[in-house]
Amino acid sequence: MKRFSVFFGVVIGLLFSMTATATLGAQVTILYPKPLSIKDHRPLYPLRLLQLALSKLDKPYVLKPSKVQMTQSRALRMVGTQKAADVIWTMSTEEREQNYIPIRIPIYKGLIGWRLFLIHASQQSKFDYVTGLVELQHLTAGQGHDWPDNYILNNSGIEVMTSSSYERLFDMSDSERFDFFPRSIIEIWGELEAWPEYNLAVEKTILLRYPTAMYFFVNKDDQALADDIERGLKIAIEDGSFEQMFLKHNEWLIQRGNLNGRKIIDLPNPLIPSQTPLSDTTLWYQLTK
Repeated sequence: MKRFSVFFGVVIGLLFSMTATATLGAQVTILYPKPLSIKDHRPLYPLRLLQLALSKLDKPYVLKPSKVQMTQSRALRMVGTQKAADVIWTMSTEEREQNYIPIRIPIYKGLIGWRLFLIHASQQSKFDYVTGLVELQHLTAGQGHDWPDNYILNNSGIEVMTSSSYERLFDMSDSERFDFFPRSIIEIWGELEAWPEYNLAVEKTILLRYPTAMYFFVNKDDQALADDIERGLKIAIEDGSFEQMFLKHNEWLIQRGNLNGRKIIDLPNPLIPSQTPLSDTTLWYQLTK
């Protein structure tokens, strides 16, 4: 699939030409988290959306990667500190919203909580007869050790095996250390292609779904940056460019998932903050028949 075969460093380099002609004062550098792997294509859409938002402002922002790779929990602890990221994107929780400034516009329109399963290619039969949560509770999921999803899955009685290494999770899946690796529908196809050395496949019958939002977050001391990102995103929503960006990157992934043909298992999310704008349907993806 050509979408994910372009050399990652070249693509990232092309993303940020927006500031090359900035003329209003000195450039203001914003650091974002360095990808966890050269095969980790997940930052592409958030970065392009962030670039889009900043391009709506009359300010000379320039985006650059942080110098070191960090796990999600470490990146959060260090956000806004010297040489760490100034802005990160991650799933929202009450704790995170208390400790950092959230920009409450779900960048994936809630699809980060719509999960398909990455499985060993020989194990589809395990899932053919899963009709709901009861059967799924007999299987083990794999996740990153510091991901909020762990608590969401455990809360619904699903056993989870974790790893501190993002790359290691794919090896564990291939080795059948666990039964399924829940990945959002906007992540799973790129990840499947990024690790062709493993005998993995996308499970064919189930959509696991829970309400959650991925936001941009900044340090508590960076209110001005938070305000700018929010203002840029709102302008992009109003002029339609947010939706265009979202569809350009994600519509083909949604269609490939054959969501209407899957058994949907809905889970509650006890971590979802009370201020999540769930009532604003314009911010969330809606599944239509």
